Amino acid sequence: MQALWDKLEREPIELSASAGASTKDVASARFAASQALTSLANETLAERFRHWRGASGRRYIFSVYAPESCPAYDAAVLIVALRAANGLRRIATICDTGSLPELALARACKAAAAPGESVECHIHLLAASRAERAAVIGDLHAAAALGSER
Repeated sequence: MQALWDKLEREPIELSASAGASTKDVASARFAASQALTSLANETLAERFRHWRGASGRRYIFSVYAPESCPAYDAAVLIVALRAANGLRRIATICDTGSLPELALARACKAAAAPGESVECHIHLLAASRAERAAVIGDLHAAAALGSER
């Protein structure tokens, strides 16, 4: 029962227009830019890892998966990103996977469907506690809000 309660306390932050967010939210999500890790440039694993920069300037490293092969890690930060044809990514949904990661993953991927863009799942495993995961999510969400003011 506690696991279900924990899940209900952590609703995903939806940033896609199809999920009811405003166009301003979708545009601002681009500010929380995703970039390749320069240390992996020209390496085999270069496409498997990316970082997102929060409003604080801090970078958070994420593993990248196709939705159908994304592992359901509990207690992780999940970003469902939409990738445009030009390679730019934007956050559609960001959430804490909590104790029911399969549910969080399915819900986030469903909310992120967008024509003309491919869907990627980005998983951040380095936040050890619920408070740390909330801080990562808040920082990335604030970056999206900052982008809307520019």
